[in-house]
Amino acid sequence: MGNGWLQDLAYQDVGGVDPVVDECGGHFGPIDSGEIEYHYHSRQIVPYHLACQGPSLGNCAETQRGTNYCHPGCGAEVCVQPGTSEAALRAYLDQWDPTWLDKYTTNDYKPKVEPAKENHIIENNYTQATGQHL
Repeated sequence: MGNGWLQDLAYQDVGGVDPVVDECGGHFGPIDSGEIEYHYHSRQIVPYHLACQGPSLGNCAETQRGTNYCHPGCGAEVCVQPGTSEAALRAYLDQWDPTWLDKYTTNDYKPKVEPAKENHIIENNYTQATGQHL
């Protein structure tokens, strides 16, 4: 997808968290600059680096001839690092196809909103729309 496909061959993701990767060993998520890109992570077990050119879309095994070096994956066709902003991800993908992400399954990556904060957001939106308080 992007130009950062071999940019990040590290064991950990930004902030030192474990990366959630697809069968190829990559995922969409923030890189050190804060931008969202598809990038790979190395591992401490075979395959140490990428197993195929991703995103895998669940098709890694079809690219292997003989020994299969596919990673276990995240359980979806497209893997996105948890906590990644959906708006930032879509802005990145819009460069090629604004509907691309909607064509595939994704892991649960969207940032969690605390219930108290969510209620505050709902209340603010209601107040702005109606001029009345809940």
